Amino acid sequence: MGEDEKLSNSPFPSATAEPRSFQDNIDDVARLLEVSENAPGMPSEANPAGELTVDLAPGDYEIKAACAGLLTAKLTLVKGGGPPETLLYPCEATAMKRFERHAGGPIMIRAEPLTGNTAVAGVTVAPNHPVGPNHDLQASRSRDLLEWSVQQLKPELPGELSWSGESSTATGYRSGPLAASGKYELHLVCQGPSESELSVSDLAGAEVLAPVLVTCDGRVFKATVHLATEGADITMNPAAGPDFRYAFRLVPST
Repeated sequence: MGEDEKLSNSPFPSATAEPRSFQDNIDDVARLLEVSENAPGMPSEANPAGELTVDLAPGDYEIKAACAGLLTAKLTLVKGGGPPETLLYPCEATAMKRFERHAGGPIMIRAEPLTGNTAVAGVTVAPNHPVGPNHDLQASRSRDLLEWSVQQLKPELPGELSWSGESSTATGYRSGPLAASGKYELHLVCQGPSESELSVSDLAGAEVLAPVLVTCDGRVFKATVHLATEGADITMNPAAGPDFRYAFRLVPST
């Protein structure tokens, strides 16, 4: 068998395969979000990031974000005049879903690719109305997560910034604006796998809290962090096991 025939019969893709185009990646994001390529929140030739600014009625909403042409993208939410909430999400074969209980009013949602010349990201938001058994299950799971997170970290403390979510992979959050410098208490509770690695850095990437293993047994982990600059990047990397759910908050400390 000649070399050309061997290559043609190889089960592996050719190393010289054509790279994906900008339009290919837009098509992928539209397919993952189940919208047209011109829908609100979709990227375009002029802007590879998808963005929505909408005025929502009070209620439960499903935010979907997707990306293509890279490994990771960034999702940012700004509610009214509040601080931005930022998280990183992987570019996978399914869209990332986040369930949001919104008090009503304006919200800005932006999905932004971090790298890549042809990378794109898009976002949608829709009322979380149960339709069929799969949607019933997801809505129930969303409500359960919200109720669980409220129960884990109570009472609410003055000035706290709190987040919760579910993931089976490493997850990163970027806090909204905090004091330019100061001392804070970080509270984290997790459930699912046996443990999760937790680390904190400032927005310039300097280490604030060295990686530490947190046991996911329902008890609240507490650590003091000193922020020399505004904001913090918080990263969690759960061990293998059941789906990882978590709730955490940053509380100003004197």
